[in-house]
Amino acid sequence: MNFADLATGILAKIEYHIDRAHSYLLNGIFRYRHQDASAFYNELNGGGYNPNELVDALVQQNLIYINVPKCASTSLKMILSSLVGRRGASFDQLHKRIYSGLRSPFQIGVSAFHRLATDSATLRFSFVRNPYGRLVSAWADKFQDRYLVAGDSFIDTYLVHRRAIDPSLPRGEHRMLTFADFVTYATAKASLRLDAHWGLQDDILNMPCLALDFIGRVETFTRDIVRVLDHVRAVQLLRQAALMPLRASPHRSWPLYYTQDLADRLYRAYERDFDRFNYPRATSAAPAKFSCANA
Repeated sequence: MNFADLATGILAKIEYHIDRAHSYLLNGIFRYRHQDASAFYNELNGGGYNPNELVDALVQQNLIYINVPKCASTSLKMILSSLVGRRGASFDQLHKRIYSGLRSPFQIGVSAFHRLATDSATLRFSFVRNPYGRLVSAWADKFQDRYLVAGDSFIDTYLVHRRAIDPSLPRGEHRMLTFADFVTYATAKASLRLDAHWGLQDDILNMPCLALDFIGRVETFTRDIVRVLDHVRAVQLLRQAALMPLRASPHRSWPLYYTQDLADRLYRAYERDFDRFNYPRATSAAPAKFSCANA
């Protein structure tokens, strides 16, 4: 890292912590002065799937994005971070508010978020993915070719829960998690909000008070992202950058990982996602048509 990047990182951290302190102060005041906004926020925070981690609120652009991990989230955060004038030094930094400049409902303030969320001019959007492909991507990104020893947050969580799920699941410095074993682990916890990377997409998008205007698909990203870019009147340079694939997990075509038994087990655990977003049950089927109307 050169001096300029180091200085930028330090300034970003200072700005982030000042912003959080300011948010705590304002929210303490607004909870008493704007009780309707406070009730709105309490309902969202009480029933939503980790909204202050998964919801990005862009006030000037009239945008609310609900991040479903493993659904082109790096590409989407690159676009949104660019809109607020930030340029992350790495893909990992795009997922950290301290560097991305993207703000949570809490950070923009209870009252400001209520106005944004209820404004008819706001585009409330997200992207989803075929559950079969999403699970392969999650496994490849978080477990493939990694030994099952402590020190990685995703593996640490797995080691805590593996025995309760199935004592025969592997562990140790010479063991790795096969995709079949990952299906056993992920499907056992899919509806329990253990990890959003393989949690139900339907569960994440059922944020109280946040009815979505648009849900795009990873499979048709280049077409669907145009709705967001048009909303913010994106310049041509950003439109071109938005179509560049980022951080693709290294794996083969996802149908190659599934036996009929694995597909059946995954379908049972993620049936709500298949139904709500109209993805086909068959691993060999072509993607079904989708519209926000049946979201």
